Amino acid sequence: MGMKFFGSFVELKKPKKIFFHPVVIDSDKLKPSEIIAQTVITAISPGTEVAAYKGDSPLRPGKIYPRLLGYCNAAKILYVGKKVADFKPGDLILTDQSHRSVFKMPASEILARVPNSVAPEQAALAYLYNLGRVALTNGKIKKDFKVAVIGLGTLGLTAVAQAKLFNARIAALSASKSKLRLAKKLGAHSALLKTDKDIEQKVKKYFNGKGADIVVTTSNTWSDWKIALRLPRKNGIISVLGFPGRTEGAPKFNPLDPRYFYARKINIISADLGNNPGQREPEFKTLQKNCRKILNDISKKKLNPNYLISGIYPADQITRAYQKLLSRNGKAVTYLLDWRKLSYGKTKKH
Repeated sequence: MGMKFFGSFVELKKPKKIFFHPVVIDSDKLKPSEIIAQTVITAISPGTEVAAYKGDSPLRPGKIYPRLLGYCNAAKILYVGKKVADFKPGDLILTDQSHRSVFKMPASEILARVPNSVAPEQAALAYLYNLGRVALTNGKIKKDFKVAVIGLGTLGLTAVAQAKLFNARIAALSASKSKLRLAKKLGAHSALLKTDKDIEQKVKKYFNGKGADIVVTTSNTWSDWKIALRLPRKNGIISVLGFPGRTEGAPKFNPLDPRYFYARKINIISADLGNNPGQREPEFKTLQKNCRKILNDISKKKLNPNYLISGIYPADQITRAYQKLLSRNGKAVTYLLDWRKLSYGKTKKH
């Protein structure tokens, strides 16, 4: 006799219009290689989700709305297919499922099993740490590299925390004094106001007169891109974790100014691993490996996700969380959504 699992998922119909749609998952229709899981916590990815919520220009061509939101999901397995050997009901798992209370998925696309010593609230942030890690590993980071991070939102802060694990020398740049203080707690050795007119000289002085080996820019503004061009050493790298010019149109300066780009032989790279299940090999295997390592680092107290959590809302208050992030008071990092406080997710036998 099968089970029916009742829940809901979040859909953005158009800018600032969120709907919760009901969903029913029937275990009798589950493929042998699939699992059914109930979400415990999801984390908001502020850059991606808030931009979609506001209605910012899309990053890729095609239909924009309606759309799903979110990809940072910690869930508990409820049911497994007959051919699933590596997971069992009761396991806490990390997935890239969107904001939803219950779902089914191939077991092969689970990102990682969450260790017992890691709370779901912490686990849900692992994917965001992965993005910060990829910004560095795509830049071939090595021990003692000089790393400058521009912009200290969630991804900038995860890049700082990951750079510390590589024993890098870290300069963090932001316009927010509170974020600069937080970056210091996460491992930045120097925290500088990016609005300082002498920022290039101060970064170089901190790096013993040389430029950065890697500059991670998480910002969408051309003004921050201009700073990014000025900071690398010769043959240095700019690892792009933001989307320069996304909402600003054409810049008023040359974004590949030859004084920097050509003269310093700067390498500009994308901090991306791909994000389409089944179409991202071998990148997906790297993503799974990264997530397992990050969860292990959290378990060993090498990473502390609690610094990134600005608050927790019941999942049905997702709009309130987005609005708080939109207020941009300079203090919020990101918010979690708790799916345990909802009435959905009940099961029925049939």
